[in-house]
Amino acid sequence: MTSSYTTNLRFEKQGDGENPNSWGTKINAVTDLVDEALTAYTTIKVSSVNVTLTSNNGSSDQSRSAFIELSGTLTASMNVVIPAVKKSYVVYNNATVSAGTAITVKTAAGTGISIPATAIQLIICDSVSVHTLNTEGLGLGTAAVLDIGTSINQLMPVSTSDARYVGLSTTDTIVGTKIFSGKAVVAPHVSLVDAASIAVNLDTGVHFHVVLGGNRTLSLPTNARQGQVGHIYLKQDGTGSRTLGYNTAWKFASGTAPTLTTSINSVDMLVYSVRTSTEIDGFIVNDLKR
Repeated sequence: MTSSYTTNLRFEKQGDGENPNSWGTKINAVTDLVDEALTAYTTIKVSSVNVTLTSNNGSSDQSRSAFIELSGTLTASMNVVIPAVKKSYVVYNNATVSAGTAITVKTAAGTGISIPATAIQLIICDSVSVHTLNTEGLGLGTAAVLDIGTSINQLMPVSTSDARYVGLSTTDTIVGTKIFSGKAVVAPHVSLVDAASIAVNLDTGVHFHVVLGGNRTLSLPTNARQGQVGHIYLKQDGTGSRTLGYNTAWKFASGTAPTLTTSINSVDMLVYSVRTSTEIDGFIVNDLKR
């Protein structure tokens, strides 16, 4: 009986009565291939044409490796073709990927998985098609209802290169417009447009500021949600003596609207708390200065 080979990893299986004086050599060769299947790290150079991983019976090859690194420069979308057998790989896309191009790992006839640039991805071949981890497998539920949590240790970090939050440290974390920095909760100030009726959209921030260029009215805030609190800095311009009226949604102690400080460049702070979407409670801290 002649030797044969295992289906998935192509190890040699000795035939009865074969190789009576060379079993040690044969077993050592199989042991080396087992080591390759468990730990080998193979680098594959990609460019613009499909690459088929080598697949050899009983000897070293590319597709038996546990870890595949993709290198080179990708100038057009291409496929990395693996054998149509049951096996898993960890694939690291370390190639330089041009815009609009993609690397797909697949079998010759089955569907595949695109490996994004810089991604390190676990893939699984079922002998027909290639699959990867999904949100259910990671215990995250479906992507549509992904809940990243609310405590400071559960929140998703945001890079300081994000143009919306320039100047944050690498430890800062953001939920909507709220930024968690260490144990403090901070939020950037949002500039309001100076106009006869000053609009405030509470979806855009928590804290606001505006320079009054004339006698103005503070409108009913849009997207007001019960429990939101914050403040609005109200600054007089270089002329001063500007007044501020309020939409009827704004509520003040004893029903009396506060009066602004009217000196040139003076600053008052209107502190607010949303009681309902049409009831905004507030009070003013006048003439902030040293």
